[in-house]
Amino acid sequence: MMKQDFFDLEIETSGKSLVDISNLVQIEVTQRGFQAGLLTIWSTHTGASLLVQANADQDVVADIEAFFEDLVPMRPGKFRHKPEEADNAPSHLRALLTQTQISVPVEHGKMPLGKVQSLYLFEHRQANKTRRLRMHFLGE
Repeated sequence: MMKQDFFDLEIETSGKSLVDISNLVQIEVTQRGFQAGLLTIWSTHTGASLLVQANADQDVVADIEAFFEDLVPMRPGKFRHKPEEADNAPSHLRALLTQTQISVPVEHGKMPLGKVQSLYLFEHRQANKTRRLRMHFLGE
């Protein structure tokens, strides 16, 4: 019988960083008894995004962070929208260039990530944040 489940996952970040959430998501898949289907993960924030990326070594993460620093620098006066925090506009633009939702298949109770793949929450803000991910599972 097909089932559908909605739930939230809260992630604490330490400012700008890539947080490997693969194990946290897999724990939820296991505890909820999901066997086969599709898990969609939605970030409810405009200053963070989601990625599936290599986890072979920390240099991969450092390269991604350096790439985004070059691409969308935090440069006072560069961007027009300047709400309460200086990193607001750059964080929104970084999220625009990535994705705020991702779908991952579940097979035999597991997310079939590649040998050197991880699921990351990409925090674009400088301050520590608590991020809420809205999850939707459809399957059995």
